[in-house]
Amino acid sequence: MQKGWSEMRRSILLRFFDRLEECYGKELCREARQKSSLSLHEIDTLLAFRSDPPLEDLRDALARIDYGTFGICLSCREPIEHRLLEREPTQRMCGRCERRFFHVTEPHHAVVQYFSP
Repeated sequence: MQKGWSEMRRSILLRFFDRLEECYGKELCREARQKSSLSLHEIDTLLAFRSDPPLEDLRDALARIDYGTFGICLSCREPIEHRLLEREPTQRMCGRCERRFFHVTEPHHAVVQYFSP
């Protein structure tokens, strides 16, 4: 794990704990927060039988840190800008690929007309 990613992992864990408390109450999160560092197995145990996309995104970001793929764009495999990761640590694409895939840059010129018989 890169030196700087350990601080990012801690930041993601804090977001993870905040989300757990928000959704499931303090009792669930109290013991986990005291440990300050959880393994992916412990996180999976906390998330068992819970379906919450923001928690799953945070868990996936932690897994990418542990596997050494955090901060790498899923599309072009280039590094994701650090400012994007600081703002949103679950970011999976660099700014360029995100704009390319999720933002329409040209208006649609085709018009579909339906005629009733």
